[in-house]
Amino acid sequence: MNIIEILKEDIFSIITAIVAIIAIFQTSKQLKMSNKQFLFNKRIENYLIFYGIYELYMDNIKLLDYSDEKSDEAIIVDIQFSQLTNNSYLKDITKIINNPKNNDYKTEFLIKLEDMKRVATEISFLFQNKYGLALHDFIVCYQNVLLEMYKYQILSDMMCNNNEQSFNKKTYKELQKQYGELKHRDKLYKSLDKLKNNYNKIIDEKVVEKIKKEMRL
Repeated sequence: MNIIEILKEDIFSIITAIVAIIAIFQTSKQLKMSNKQFLFNKRIENYLIFYGIYELYMDNIKLLDYSDEKSDEAIIVDIQFSQLTNNSYLKDITKIINNPKNNDYKTEFLIKLEDMKRVATEISFLFQNKYGLALHDFIVCYQNVLLEMYKYQILSDMMCNNNEQSFNKKTYKELQKQYGELKHRDKLYKSLDKLKNNYNKIIDEKVVEKIKKEMRL
């Protein structure tokens, strides 16, 4: 093999190596772009779920004000629950509030509550700052409000139905004591207060605006 042939082989080897390096670089670049697009899509997906829930609360704040409710009267939660689940993400669980013992409805409800937890957790990882945590906390609080309303509806139905079937009718105060209604009422109030505090934090710190700005970067 003469020098020219050797040089040709060396040049061919060098070119092959360069082409391989370029291919690796392009593949790496494409993977980074793909990962970036995937991250953006996941952020958008979860943010839209949050914002749909956020809007529902914003539209129904006054409806959730129980400050004028008397403690010796039952709280009516069916309208509030229906309004708080009145969007495409939550609409499938609205029906449970009027039939809380239906097993199929209950299964759908519990699955949706778990999915809300998943969304909240994903958001805390997708937006790794205090603003992501604020969105996480809001969704978790909202989920807890729905759960407490559901529990209160079961209790209210039980009190009403059992008293109607009883020969010895009891006053509402007596029923409250028998079923521990005030304890359940207090848990519902506390869950609403916590949700309101998280909502105010999002407003005060302009979290929505800052999250939108972060997604655009």
